[in-house]
Amino acid sequence: MLVTVMIPTYNQEEYIVQAIQSALAQTYLDLEVIVCDDNSTDDTFQKASKIKDKRLKVCKNEANLGRVGNYRKLLYELAHGEYVINLDGDDYFVDESYIARAVELIETHFLDMVFSNQIIKYTETEKQTSMRLPAVLDGNWLFMNYGTDGIHIPHMSALYLRGKALGLDFYSKDIISSDWESLLKFIISSQIGFLPECSGAWRQVENSQSKPKNIDVIFKNFMLIDSVYNYAQDHFRTEQLIAWKNRMDIAFLRNIPIQNIACNFRRIVMFSLERVSWWGFMKVLFNYRFLGKLIIGKMKYRCAA
Repeated sequence: MLVTVMIPTYNQEEYIVQAIQSALAQTYLDLEVIVCDDNSTDDTFQKASKIKDKRLKVCKNEANLGRVGNYRKLLYELAHGEYVINLDGDDYFVDESYIARAVELIETHFLDMVFSNQIIKYTETEKQTSMRLPAVLDGNWLFMNYGTDGIHIPHMSALYLRGKALGLDFYSKDIISSDWESLLKFIISSQIGFLPECSGAWRQVENSQSKPKNIDVIFKNFMLIDSVYNYAQDHFRTEQLIAWKNRMDIAFLRNIPIQNIACNFRRIVMFSLERVSWWGFMKVLFNYRFLGKLIIGKMKYRCAA
């Protein structure tokens, strides 16, 4: 069974070689690695092209498609694998046997996806996620418990059935969490596998597109909750989905970055009240993390008028 490691990249000359080498180091034999450079302005493409391996293909877009557009091109136009996994150009695998073990789990239990824990690598420190889950999960259970007790699907660890993803219009929303929007739809009515070891390292670099400073971009990201809610209506009872949506809204509001809370508090209040009830907003406001970010942010940041 062919597996494709998709590596989207843009201006990541410092990291791209490590990403590619970690993919090629996987012990799974039936593997292709495809790098798609999104018209970088640095030497990302040149560095990737110097790596010679018959399993590797390096492409460059004639025009910049953007992060999500590049994800989509890799999945829909370039990948050939029955299963695929996305490894951003600044991330890397740490477990050389991850894909081999994931495929074994897939073939044993006829699974649609396997995911794992990951390392989150900051500039000077790192931490590991510590999810404890069964080896085989009902996708509907995973959906309903998503976000509780740290349960989530790290994008870089998700080895998933490409044909099913194509039918779900993967990576169609140009938002921060387009991956979550796609993966949450995918797990509904699916059988999912989990491996507890960390498969790789996800870098949180200063200019990461997943940590924007524009409050409107953050508000737009709530589109993922609405999109998944609408898709899931044929699979769950209405009261279940309303509870799921409220919990996700509150979690997303609590996780707005500190600078945005400090500089856009009034707009956040108004936006919150459009999404949740007064009681729901009180759960956001008096959460110790949110309140702490508000107080510290007001002291730390000078906000433009």
